Amino acid sequence: MKRGLIEWDPRELPRETLAARVAHAQALLAADGLDAALVYTNVAAPQLARYLTHFLPYWNEGVLVLPREGAPTLLVALSNRVVPWIKGSSALEDVRACRQPAAEAARLLAERGARIGLAERGSFPYRLLAELERAAPDIAFADWPALAASLTLATDPAERRLRARARELAEHGLRSLGDTVDGRSAQQLAGQLDLALRLAGATDTRVLVGPLGRWPGVPTALPGDAAAVGDAERSGAVPLARAANVLCEVEYKGHWALVARTLGLPAADQRAGSERLHHLCTPGSIIAEAAAAARAAHGGALFAYRAGTAAPFVALDESDRLGVGDIVALVTLSPADGGALYGDTFVVAPDGLKPLAS
Repeated sequence: MKRGLIEWDPRELPRETLAARVAHAQALLAADGLDAALVYTNVAAPQLARYLTHFLPYWNEGVLVLPREGAPTLLVALSNRVVPWIKGSSALEDVRACRQPAAEAARLLAERGARIGLAERGSFPYRLLAELERAAPDIAFADWPALAASLTLATDPAERRLRARARELAEHGLRSLGDTVDGRSAQQLAGQLDLALRLAGATDTRVLVGPLGRWPGVPTALPGDAAAVGDAERSGAVPLARAANVLCEVEYKGHWALVARTLGLPAADQRAGSERLHHLCTPGSIIAEAAAAARAAHGGALFAYRAGTAAPFVALDESDRLGVGDIVALVTLSPADGGALYGDTFVVAPDGLKPLAS
């Protein structure tokens, strides 16, 4: 369940922008000969419905019915009391609270036609698919990946701008920790960072903290220490030494950014480490090539993620390739710098990687 503020400011994301996104999706439906599409949304995977309507659920789930013509309808497994809030925090006008969104969608689709696309079919829980087929045996449901495949997030000015705001929040939170560890534990640093992010307006956060030389957030025991010390270290309660690796993912109104830094290193070292990330990947790069370049440069590992419609960031395989229009997060753990952590979120532009900027 999300804990941060969810609201829609049309000055940040105009209604016309959302209407254009819906029109684009409807043009794809027409081109594919589909009468309508269904988009699944829940608190863990709201991205595609959010992109089209700015609806972002605090909890539970819903189904967005997107007809080839006309306005979309949101069916949510929530009570009627949240319908005014949904309408106020999204561009949706037709919102229906119901206990069984899939069954209600099937009844609505009976009025729309017989060929229905499931946007990112893999995002639909099996029970909903079974419910759809049981409630609408005469409708042909087809996998419809065209919408998600057509989105080049980095070329969308509003998407870029709001993700840049998320990155600004991450940088603000990291600055709030100061320049030194000062004997604080991973637990304390994570709590202070999360508090700073929430107070600054973050919708959701994922904060990992650990000692220099390790991937943050991974529990480890201290060999030879007493059980109590091992338990404390695993829980993040042991004071850290001179430096700490911090990974910070921040959501701002459904838009995520990732930043990773090592607290306690000189600012010049941080800038140099972060600058190296720009040159590890270029448009068209295969992740394996970038990983090899990272190992050659500083003996470190490279972790690459792409912003997607099913999750904030999806890990990339070594065989994956970066494409112009992608929004990616790159993180390196550098033995050459004593195990320092560097990470940032980038737009893949034709002439190279560019940090998110508003």
